[in-house]
Amino acid sequence: MSLNASEIAALAAELSPLVGARVDGVRVPAERTVILELHGPAGSASLLLSAEADLTRLHATARRPPPPSAPFALQALLRRELEGARLSALDPRPGDRVVELRFERLSGPRTLVAELTGRHGNLLLLDAERIIRAAAGRNLSSRRRLVPGEAYELPAARAGDAEERIRFAPVPDAGPFPLSAAVDAHYARKEEERLLLEQRRRLREPVRASAARFRRALDKLAEEAARVPAAEGDRRTADLLKANLHLVKRGTRLAMLTEYTEEGPREVEVALDPALTPRDNMERAYRRYRRIVESAARVAERQAQVQERLSALDALAAEIDGAAIAELPRLEREARRLGAGPRAAQSLSKKKRQEPALPYRLFRTVAGGAILVGRGAADNDALTFRVARGNDLWLHARGITGAHVLVRLEKGAGPDQETLLDAAHLAAHFSDARGEPSTEVAYTHVKYVRKPRGGAPGAVTYSQERTLLLRIEPVRLERLLASEESAQEP
Repeated sequence: MSLNASEIAALAAELSPLVGARVDGVRVPAERTVILELHGPAGSASLLLSAEADLTRLHATARRPPPPSAPFALQALLRRELEGARLSALDPRPGDRVVELRFERLSGPRTLVAELTGRHGNLLLLDAERIIRAAAGRNLSSRRRLVPGEAYELPAARAGDAEERIRFAPVPDAGPFPLSAAVDAHYARKEEERLLLEQRRRLREPVRASAARFRRALDKLAEEAARVPAAEGDRRTADLLKANLHLVKRGTRLAMLTEYTEEGPREVEVALDPALTPRDNMERAYRRYRRIVESAARVAERQAQVQERLSALDALAAEIDGAAIAELPRLEREARRLGAGPRAAQSLSKKKRQEPALPYRLFRTVAGGAILVGRGAADNDALTFRVARGNDLWLHARGITGAHVLVRLEKGAGPDQETLLDAAHLAAHFSDARGEPSTEVAYTHVKYVRKPRGGAPGAVTYSQERTLLLRIEPVRLERLLASEESAQEP
């Protein structure tokens, strides 16, 4: 809600005793808000002019808004131009929401125009020739060119509205500016409401985004869990081959084998890899069956972990929606504990500007372990030679450009098969082999990775490696990509 013309006129009349006061200070707490600290025969007062959208107003204030995280450029200019000047006039435009504050100073007059026109409001500083020297915000007018260096043009005259009335009752015993006290109190409540809504939104959005990621992860885990019944087909194939190895010749692509069931014998067609011996085909089917069955327990455990985190995030989002402003710091701490906190406000200090982002992306294995993936060539070096420990597992798509991938390992420990396959899928996906049905992935311990002298960013040599011929499993890859979390210091 913005003030109407009648209210602005009444406030300007109430503030008229401030004419003749000296400007002792200028503060700009928001982009389109200026507070003038005045001292004169009527005493001291803080005069607030705001052209913020839906909060445009003019009144004396007893409040001191918090300073912005970084000062606005307008503040330095107004301090240079207005501090020490005297307020010589405070004139509202009849029937309109435009007020001119004129100032006298030794080097020449200045005028501060407050266009208190709702969403299109602005504050403009004019020189003696009414040339715009500065504007609080960008030009929002399509008919006038309100930019520094241009002559100021008043907005088109506004027809008076007989329905306009003053909606505020002066506050008794509020000193020399009782109407201002009522307006100040009203907008204090509105600003608190706006701040509460903004702070809730700031907390709620990353919480909901994190919850959406966990829902996608649950979907992918469910798809992976659905592979377990299908694994029975691998076991059945392996059992058939085991019973009929003497009948199958190497190089066979399809073999018709007899399966004995409760209903009697029946012929089953089995697809084979002709490059492998019948025994190798059997052992591969058994391995695939065991790997999927063994991963089922990890999938179930991870599903429970993800569901627990998702329930906590949903409960937190509901609590944020109804929280009072005093409760928000506690809820923000809880959001950060769950890995769904809002981004910290960026500081303009040199130290903060130079603070680098973490050099990796963070994904989760089916068991919940962390897999770190370098973001680029220089970040690959940082991940491998600054973040990694010697015993950690290091992976890279063999012979092609790609990300360095890291799995944390305790000293003397090795990765389980599922973690190795998860990390290898990420190494393949974040490489030039992306989209290929299969690729080779090399892996070794970080202590065997070296940076050649003069090598390009990301270029390394390594030894003691093993190579995994990886056949891409789309369901596994989708589950991994859905598990990405905000990177944190390990």
